[in-house]
Amino acid sequence: MAADNAIKITLSILLFVVTSSNAQVQPWLPSPLGEDWLRTHEGFVSNSRVNGSNIAVLFYGDSITRRWQTDGLPVYNEFYVPLGTADYGVGGDSTQHVLWRIMNGEVDNIRPRVCVLKIGTNNIGSFNEFEIARGISAIIVQLTARLPTTRILLVGVLPRNNATMTEVTENINRYVSIFDNGDSIRFLNMVDHFYTGNGSFSQELYLDDLLHLSPAGYVKWHEVMWPLFNEMYLQYDHSAGYAGVQISLSLMAALISFISVKSLIA
Repeated sequence: MAADNAIKITLSILLFVVTSSNAQVQPWLPSPLGEDWLRTHEGFVSNSRVNGSNIAVLFYGDSITRRWQTDGLPVYNEFYVPLGTADYGVGGDSTQHVLWRIMNGEVDNIRPRVCVLKIGTNNIGSFNEFEIARGISAIIVQLTARLPTTRILLVGVLPRNNATMTEVTENINRYVSIFDNGDSIRFLNMVDHFYTGNGSFSQELYLDDLLHLSPAGYVKWHEVMWPLFNEMYLQYDHSAGYAGVQISLSLMAALISFISVKSLIA
């Protein structure tokens, strides 16, 4: 009962934050896309319903996450499939789209040990760093409320394109890193493994667009992430639900404070 009340409080606070913002779709407001996208979403909902008990790891994100199924497939098959991993990445997704998917059935009927979340790069160019970070924060709040026993591994937005764009990604990462509590939510910034500074990238880790990863990029992602991921996977405690809800309340309090401070200095 206490956990149910805590979830209701969390979602009520989130609703307050949403409705106190302007009406246009922002990174922290859930929003769907077109018919093909909805069919993909419905496939994920069905998978969670039918195979939910077998999903121990959940990957959430955009095309970079989805491409674990192509450019990253050898590593994915060797290390993540045996753990019971579901990849819910969708090409073109921004934070508002992942948020909508989470709030519309994709995480129902599942209790994964770990959720790997990497999102935000597609928001760049339409929103500022703080707005994007706020969208990522809204996703984390929803995940902690709906999956209270799941540990969240938040992977930072990867460096991309050029020095200017990479500065944007690092500003986003600086904002969202505050949600690492050293336990159920961890933040991993891989910038030093993909970017050497002054506009220079580890070219072999990217495709020609300097946005999507090459097969070598997925090997590197795995190598950097695996120690922390494996630690979180092995530390999973299915009885830790209420603590997870309490964390979501703390996240919302931090987010509201964060918004207030930002509005004062903007």
